[in-house]
Amino acid sequence: MNPITKQKLTLRTAFIAGIFSCIVCIIMLLNYWQLRQSDPLESKLMENLVQQLENDRQNEALKEEIRNLDLMARKAYFTKQWQIRAGGYLLVGSMVVLVFALRIYYSTSSRIAEPDPSDIPLKTELLISRRWILSLIILLFGMALIAAFLSDDHLARSYELVGREPSIEENAVEEITVRTRLEPDPSADIKMDASREVLTDNITDETGTTPTEDEKVREEISESIPGGGTNRTSAPSAEEITRNYPSFRGPFGLGISRHTNIPVDWDGPSGKNIVWKVEVPMQGYNSPVIWDDHLYFTGADQNIQVVYCYNRHSGQQIWQHPVSDIQRPSGNLPKPTDDTGFAAPTVATDGRYIAAIFASGDVVCLNREGSRQWGKNLGIPDNHYGHSSSLILWRDLLLIQYDDNSAGKVMALDIKTGNEKWSTVRKSKISWASPVLVQIGDQFELILSSSPQVAAYNPVTGKEIWAVECLSGEVGPSPAFSDGIVYATNEYATLIAIEPGSPPEILWESNEYLPEVSSPVAADGLLFIGTSYGVIVCYDAGNGDILWEHECDQGIYASPIIVEGKVYVLDMDGKMHIFKKDAVKTLLGEPELGEATVSTPAFADGNLYLRGLENIYCIGSK
Repeated sequence: MNPITKQKLTLRTAFIAGIFSCIVCIIMLLNYWQLRQSDPLESKLMENLVQQLENDRQNEALKEEIRNLDLMARKAYFTKQWQIRAGGYLLVGSMVVLVFALRIYYSTSSRIAEPDPSDIPLKTELLISRRWILSLIILLFGMALIAAFLSDDHLARSYELVGREPSIEENAVEEITVRTRLEPDPSADIKMDASREVLTDNITDETGTTPTEDEKVREEISESIPGGGTNRTSAPSAEEITRNYPSFRGPFGLGISRHTNIPVDWDGPSGKNIVWKVEVPMQGYNSPVIWDDHLYFTGADQNIQVVYCYNRHSGQQIWQHPVSDIQRPSGNLPKPTDDTGFAAPTVATDGRYIAAIFASGDVVCLNREGSRQWGKNLGIPDNHYGHSSSLILWRDLLLIQYDDNSAGKVMALDIKTGNEKWSTVRKSKISWASPVLVQIGDQFELILSSSPQVAAYNPVTGKEIWAVECLSGEVGPSPAFSDGIVYATNEYATLIAIEPGSPPEILWESNEYLPEVSSPVAADGLLFIGTSYGVIVCYDAGNGDILWEHECDQGIYASPIIVEGKVYVLDMDGKMHIFKKDAVKTLLGEPELGEATVSTPAFADGNLYLRGLENIYCIGSK
């Protein structure tokens, strides 16, 4: 092939690739615009059907129509997402061809060649071609800028926090009844999740050494004293952690509690079985946590961040600690939506320290007396809701999932000093899910959910152990774990069961019912989820078959908790739906708080604790 023919061929190839790139880019922009205009979450038809259902709750045909419409909306959403991804690959491919063709064209045109026998002089043809190429490049560049601008605008949508004026002053206790702490019945048949079956004799510290006999004796003496371990210096054992409720969704973040004598009947408006009720000092959507006799939670707005400690028996405030004077890098703080706020993450405690994190990226560690050990800012999160992932404490390490738009990251800080022990950059996008800690074989793994992957890390070193790319969207629910299997999910994505390993294996997937915020919980071959559209579902954890479902009048943001052979699921109206943990639906009760809530309950022997939008409640059997 002579140089002139080669020039013409490559120029025509570049021209065709450029035109194709323009067409793909335009189709992608139109597809993106259509996706934004037809948000499946804001379907007018769906709103009308739901409104009709409000007036006719027994209409089974209408319920089936809503289910079918929801399924169609999901399929359409997934198809649009696939088209955008496919278009992206085509655009990249055509641009590669364009660049490659132009590279060959200019490399051949720089050589001395025979005159072009065509009617148009070569110099004129080259000038025209270059103008076409330059015009195409400018057009593509402009479209890319437009697409980037639209994407940034879509992700950066934020709204000012709307809420009542908070106060950090101590509030009076409306009703106080001091109850004697109930010890668990030794004869109670409590079947522990596989992640809980840990012998303290087999636990080693970060250096890999086994505790000495003297250390074990000191630990046993400390544990035998009520409130013992208060002044201890060593980290608590796994067994101690399971005896408390130290983090979001309880021990290790798994949604399973070992506590007993939990009530199934109460009524907030009348005061039935309400031990005490205390007004919440400041707004916050985090959940309460418990260690021994202390109950902890946080509140915040754009100006003030506070950690609170209460006596869990009486409801009396013990201390409050305003979190201030933490140096931050330059940059604007996030502007959370009114259903997220500045205090969405739940605190974590190990009996010695209390760690809290806020939407601003400020993290603080306090001792049991409420004095600050240290405080620092992790960097202003590039997150249109603000940071929302909760914390876990394990063996003197504060484990933090810190995913935002710029990069995913998981890290461990020394709980005593705040110094970074390790930090691992992750292949992930923005996420509000919280980490969970599980035992697989003879080692512990830190499991994280995000888009696009569910991944496991060594909690001591931060090294990635395994990962599966299976999720999409802005992930809110945390993973579940039972019998060696990890369960992860997100609305408009999937519900997936993963067997960890090298490589990990996907056991099954389902997309019929998917939670938006509420995290799943699994135990004894059963998996429970609660959806934002008010359906509670029980799955066969082994194969993904639906065993039963239950429809509520309100959506669910709080996560289901399994305790004492029962499943507690709290809807946004404050109604608790209590089921027997069984493959056959048995509804044990639906007591009402009389106050809206989105927080997950906490448990201690004989009591459960609910945080409403206005008050915190202790509920027991009077």
